[in-house]
Amino acid sequence: MDLNKLMINYLAEEGFRPHETPFGIAFKNEGVNYLFFKDEDDDQYFRLMMPAIFQVTEDNEDVIMRVMNDVNNSIKVVKLYTMDIEDENQKSETTVWVAFEILADTTPELSDIVPRALTLLQAARMAFFSKLEEIANK
Repeated sequence: MDLNKLMINYLAEEGFRPHETPFGIAFKNEGVNYLFFKDEDDDQYFRLMMPAIFQVTEDNEDVIMRVMNDVNNSIKVVKLYTMDIEDENQKSETTVWVAFEILADTTPELSDIVPRALTLLQAARMAFFSKLEEIANK
């Protein structure tokens, strides 16, 4: 099974415009960027991500970590975490990413997995922003 090929074929059949990147398969849904990561060492590892939804700074890091923890505890199968990414000028930026991670069986039904993954990723992003707004309004 080649999960990467299955995923790119599924996305194309469903009308998305997937394209391969060095990290995996990128596509947009409802104006939001997604990235399906390749794992060359584990062909059953399914990781679909919503990259860089919020910038982390020294000023907001404590709040961001608490909010991420709250969301991670409240929504199953998804997790939020931070990643450091370098831009084209070698400047590092820390951002929050949302991930949907499962171990797929050897014959995954992506029509069952992907829509649910997208829904859960969107729910986690909405919960993250809602909790941030709740804290800001206190």
